[in-house]
Amino acid sequence: MPRSKKKRPRPTPPRASAPPRSSWWADAARGKRPIVQFVGIFAVCMGLFYAFRTIAWFTDHVWLPYLRLNASVSAFILRVFQEQANATDVSVFSPRFNLQIAQGCDAIEPSALFAAAVIAFPAPLKRKLPGLAVGVAILVVLNLVRIISLYYTGVFWPEAFETMHVDVWQPVFILAAMLLWIAWAIWATRRPRSNSP
Repeated sequence: MPRSKKKRPRPTPPRASAPPRSSWWADAARGKRPIVQFVGIFAVCMGLFYAFRTIAWFTDHVWLPYLRLNASVSAFILRVFQEQANATDVSVFSPRFNLQIAQGCDAIEPSALFAAAVIAFPAPLKRKLPGLAVGVAILVVLNLVRIISLYYTGVFWPEAFETMHVDVWQPVFILAAMLLWIAWAIWATRRPRSNSP
């Protein structure tokens, strides 16, 4: 009688162990770390700005003096254009139109957005400092242009004053802050030219 051969069990190949969940998150976090870091620092900076803005000291010693300075400089510029304009506290007045500079006409929030984005961006400090100085200065000057343009809108086209104030200038300021930051980021990440041929 032929002997029945016993089938030897085939060795089962070792199962590939699934990667632990923590390694997947670590890989994803490593790939997205600059983005997460930028968003985190930006959010912290803006949170500090809004928290600081609610303090009475900021209102009394920073915000109101800045509004008064805007009113005085705007009245001076209008006098250069032969307007009989004067400033009292946060108001610009003349025989032709009166204008009060209030929250939303100060360029502080767009400047804070721009500054927070510059601070959060991974660039060397020697590139951040000139970017902050130039960008905020441009926004401050643009705010004076806004005040003067609103004054002349009130003089020549008073029906469009609110539209210019809310629907035109506020989006223009946000867009200006974004474009300034993009221009700065391109400059900040530009590699220096090598002198070798």
